[in-house]
Amino acid sequence: MDLLIVPVPLFNENIAVEAYYFRNRKGNDLLDGTGTSILDGAMLSLPLEMLRLVSMEALTMGKPIFVPVTKYMLLSNLETQSRQPADKIIFLIDAGEIEDATPYLAKIEHLRSLGYRFGIQKISDIDRTEPLLEKCDFVFYDHRVFDHMNEVKIRITITHKYKHITSVYTHINNMDLFKELRGRYKGLFEGHFYRTPLTKGKHEVSPLQVNLINLLNKVRDESFEFDEIADIIQRDPMLTVSLLRLVNSAYFALKEKVKSINQAVVMLGQTEIRKWITTAVARLLGAERPDEVTRLALIRARFAEGLAIKFGMAGEAQSLFLMGLFSVLDAILDMPIDAALDMVRVSEPIREALVEHTGKYSTVFQFILEYEAANWNVVSRLLILNDLETEDIYQAYVNAMIWYSDIISGDS
Repeated sequence: MDLLIVPVPLFNENIAVEAYYFRNRKGNDLLDGTGTSILDGAMLSLPLEMLRLVSMEALTMGKPIFVPVTKYMLLSNLETQSRQPADKIIFLIDAGEIEDATPYLAKIEHLRSLGYRFGIQKISDIDRTEPLLEKCDFVFYDHRVFDHMNEVKIRITITHKYKHITSVYTHINNMDLFKELRGRYKGLFEGHFYRTPLTKGKHEVSPLQVNLINLLNKVRDESFEFDEIADIIQRDPMLTVSLLRLVNSAYFALKEKVKSINQAVVMLGQTEIRKWITTAVARLLGAERPDEVTRLALIRARFAEGLAIKFGMAGEAQSLFLMGLFSVLDAILDMPIDAALDMVRVSEPIREALVEHTGKYSTVFQFILEYEAANWNVVSRLLILNDLETEDIYQAYVNAMIWYSDIISGDS
């Protein structure tokens, strides 16, 4: 699909994901103009088309998703484009492109009668937007303009007049700011705050984390011993249960159940046990942080691996996987990134990319960061510079999300 898309998490006050919203762009607008063409596919929602091809579980872990819609889409057959339960889809309107709400109100009311909900963003004129607000369940506020006089007036008016509307505060990019807003306002919150280290001082790594890191370092040794790996796994009940469940799953279709860790490790072999340990350890290390941190780490890892051949690094896919996995290790271990990387003894190219943003892997890492941030103009430029196709990037990212969903559901 000729689509650049990323689902962005929205958190409640307890830093649990309540929903996602799509940031997307069609094609590479710097190359062919499709990103800004007003009438090109104007009635078709590509995110809804994507949801027909990829499961909600893979994209949003079954959570509701905000789908951006244009004024042209509002007049189209959105209900027939969607194949998802209506309560999982929230159509997100851009108030800035609707000068007169009248032509759209009947269609919005019809979609609401079917169970769909609506959100609205980029409100600049409260009077002009009021007819839409009456039919919306969510309103988005961009924290970057939070203190502008007009924004404050709009926010106060909506809060007092429309009690049914849930506020969504975006671009909250540090934990202190999140805590401040959480104390002052009710609603949902978006931003990078959830993936920043919690402490500002020295943090002691727990014995369990030390054991997991030791296992991760051991398994990356090309000549590791199965008995040694099995011994470390047996020290952690969660790893033990997870490994036995994997080898006794329908995927292996064994006649008799495997009952020992040593037997399980030998049966999987070096390649598979290394892959399983890498992903399992990442999940357990991040157990005390928001689930989205682990999801981010694993999707980045698989995305980076999928991009390896596209960036001319096919032989270094595993290293790029580790780069993506360790890119949020500071948030997982709650310490500066350089100290966290010291614990897992990464290679110099990975350290250069994650700490100094230099070296041969930095191009892939920077591309991933820009993609996640939906900086589509930058992404488009990088696509051209690296001779990449939008379809290839779309497929690599979707594959990463499907892979993560399979891991969580126990299918792989």
